[in-house]
Amino acid sequence: MIVKKIQNLLVARASLIYLISEEEERVERLVSAASAKVFGENSGVYVWSCLSGLTKGKEVVDPTTDPVSALEAYLRVKDQFPLILKDLHLFIDNNVALIRQLKDCARHLRRSRKACFFICPDLRLPRELYSIFKIEDVPLPRADELGRILETVISARQDADLVRKALTNDVKEKMVRAAMGFTANEALDAFRTAFITEGAVNPRLVDVVLAEKEALVRKGGVLEFVHAPTGTWEIGGLFNLKKWLKDRGRAFSPDAAKQGLAAPKGILVMGVSGCGKSLCVKAAASYWKLPLLRLDMGRIYDGLAGPPEEAMRNSIKTAEALAPCVLWIDEIEAGIANQQQKAAGGSESRVLALFLTWMQEKTAPVFVGATANEVEVLPPEILRKGRFDELFYMGLPSKEERLEILNIHMRKRNIDVSKFDMAYLVDSTEAFNGAEIEQGIITAMYEAMAQKTELSEHMLANALRNIVPLSRTMRERIEKIEAWARDRAMKASRSAF
Repeated sequence: MIVKKIQNLLVARASLIYLISEEEERVERLVSAASAKVFGENSGVYVWSCLSGLTKGKEVVDPTTDPVSALEAYLRVKDQFPLILKDLHLFIDNNVALIRQLKDCARHLRRSRKACFFICPDLRLPRELYSIFKIEDVPLPRADELGRILETVISARQDADLVRKALTNDVKEKMVRAAMGFTANEALDAFRTAFITEGAVNPRLVDVVLAEKEALVRKGGVLEFVHAPTGTWEIGGLFNLKKWLKDRGRAFSPDAAKQGLAAPKGILVMGVSGCGKSLCVKAAASYWKLPLLRLDMGRIYDGLAGPPEEAMRNSIKTAEALAPCVLWIDEIEAGIANQQQKAAGGSESRVLALFLTWMQEKTAPVFVGATANEVEVLPPEILRKGRFDELFYMGLPSKEERLEILNIHMRKRNIDVSKFDMAYLVDSTEAFNGAEIEQGIITAMYEAMAQKTELSEHMLANALRNIVPLSRTMRERIEKIEAWARDRAMKASRSAF
């Protein structure tokens, strides 16, 4: 719990503490709560801002709007209550006097029990100050805190008693779970919006909170909610991969935790384009009934969501707050540093280091489903055990799998498969991937619609024959992928080679 962590920092006499959070108001409350536990209920917290100066509660201790002078004033106060400095990161760039003052303060504060807290949405410190700061990432509110926020919203209503009676524990728990990943203010707004939108207590309150969450995640620009429709689990073939996922179907349940089983870290699915790599990640989320988040690596680097490392860090924080969930990274090789980028350093290398450390150390049940077409360009450290649980190779579907794929796509489009010679159609799809088989069916259906006639076996077979499969146009490339994966990856199908 973050209050306990801040309390321990105060007891350990940490002098300069940098708290990474967008929730200034909430962090002030957390620091105040920790201070009360260390110094007693009558303790206070000093706050400085460039508008109000140095204050303690409603008392103005020093009206200075200069951070250097504010630190000097704080050092002169007699009590040991902590200080919160607001927006200090906006003053620190090229401010030699402030940098010097912080170094001197670190030395003076270590002799007392005083501490200075800095609140900032991301890490912005000159390199020479890193060693004197204790840096902590403030997590988003967890279920207990969100439950208190929901109770605050209910208590503020005129019909609070009626709402409490009508709100079942099941709906209440689902509302709190739906709000995971919100800041405190965002959760407050979402709960209020839910009650205003519905006007009455019913299970649709949960849907309103979820809709608010989806809008918020989209606004961040890096993560997006992906809806895995019912039936996504219906995939042709891939026996080994589906068995692996089914065996871990209860991995996110309380029973697994009681038995000491940690949630699986994730899988990396590589192989031929069009064979259903992305579909398998969606299927895992659908089968496990977990929310699916897609991480857009391109948006990590375009700068619109902030510096790449901070954008990645914020994405990880959001995913962990929503846990248990599935985090989908499509074509991971396009966004993770290769060997040349690593050697050159830069943001790609730092994002890779951050991602690898998180994958190795993460304890939150975030299952990472990554796909790759060119896995050989990935740095070797991302492929080793401990980061991903398994590396799967997905090749061209076998004859039996092509039959299953044909059946799935024809039934999905209400085509009576009993009217077709399926063995003949399977032979017509030799060396096809799943996407090409689906496109052949769609093309034949369009032709039947244009001719205002019923879809015939001849139309379907002809549409399939007219497709030039990727296995022919990219034969050398596919052979290279298969050669790489032959003894390096687990086969997604019973017979991948």
